[in-house]
Amino acid sequence: MKYLEVGKIVTTHGIKGEVKVQVITDNIERFNKGNLLYLGDKKEKIIIDNSRFQKNMILLSFNKINNINDVLKYVNQTLYVDIDEVRTEDEIYYDDLIDCIVYVNNQKIGIVEDVIEVPQGEILKILKNNQEYALVPYVSEFIVDVDINEKKIIIDPIEGLL
Repeated sequence: MKYLEVGKIVTTHGIKGEVKVQVITDNIERFNKGNLLYLGDKKEKIIIDNSRFQKNMILLSFNKINNINDVLKYVNQTLYVDIDEVRTEDEIYYDDLIDCIVYVNNQKIGIVEDVIEVPQGEILKILKNNQEYALVPYVSEFIVDVDINEKKIIIDPIEGLL
């Protein structure tokens, strides 16, 4: 299984077993009632009983726990989803892009070593000729095709990009 981090329990809330979660995903629906998440290093399965927003956090109750003393051990634990359980056909994760071979006009130019997040979006860090890097914005103007199964990305760079 491959896990994706979606949140972190930062503290308890009240005395009825709720926890306050810092969200680390743009898909808030992952915290809907009845959803399965995995908790901590041991990836303990939890089922969400209830969730609600409070400011920029989510208040969460799970596994029918209704006592603060029973959730104290979960503070500072990370919440995950199993990527294979939640992936839709058109979703691409950063890990999927790493190690993809990048082509321009059927010529291999390098391999994706990292995906860098910037305020404007994502940038592919491409290792060219095992010695120098090119940074290519992950936008439709440059990315022609992405085939995750083949680990292949086709780009159409402007002059000077590479």
